[in-house]
Amino acid sequence: MQKLMEMKIVLKFLAGYIKTQTETIIHRVRVLFNIIDLINELDPPNKWKLYWRGWKHDWSKLGWYEAKLYARVIFKLKHSTYGSDEYKEMLKNIQPAVKHHYKKNSHHPEYYKNGIEDMSQLDKLEMIADWCAAAKRHADGNIYRSIEINQKRFGYDDQTKEWFIFMAKILD
Repeated sequence: MQKLMEMKIVLKFLAGYIKTQTETIIHRVRVLFNIIDLINELDPPNKWKLYWRGWKHDWSKLGWYEAKLYARVIFKLKHSTYGSDEYKEMLKNIQPAVKHHYKKNSHHPEYYKNGIEDMSQLDKLEMIADWCAAAKRHADGNIYRSIEINQKRFGYDDQTKEWFIFMAKILD
C-alpha cells in the first residue's frame, strides 16, 4: 500500500510538471499573438526586437528549476483570482521559482532596482502582452482589474495606468 501511495505522489507531480510545460507553451503563444497585434497596431520602431521577445517569452519557465516548483500549484492556478490571498499564498509556496523567474525576465518590474521606472518601452510592451495573456489563464481573469491591482503593487502613476489600459484595449 505504501508503494502505491508513493507512486501516486510521483504520478501527481509528473502530471503537474507536464501541465506546467503545456500551460507555459500556451501562454507563450498567447503573448506572441498579443505582441504581433501590438506590432500591427502601433508599428513600433523596434518591432523586430519586440517580436523576438515574443518568441523567447518565459523560456525560463520551461527549465527544470522553475517548472518543478510551478508543478506544485498549476492545478490550483486557473481557479484562483489574481491578487487574492489564495493567489499570494500559492506564490509564497514557490518563491524560489518566482524570484528566479523575475531575475531572468526583464518584462517583470521586479527585474529592476526601481521597478517600472527603469523599464524600457519594449519591456513595458512585453509586460502588457503578458498581463493580457495571463488574465485569460484565470477563470475570472480581468485585465482591467489586474491593471488596478498592479498600480497598487508597483506604484505607477495614473498616466502610466491609462497607457496600460489603452494597450489592453488594443489586445482585448
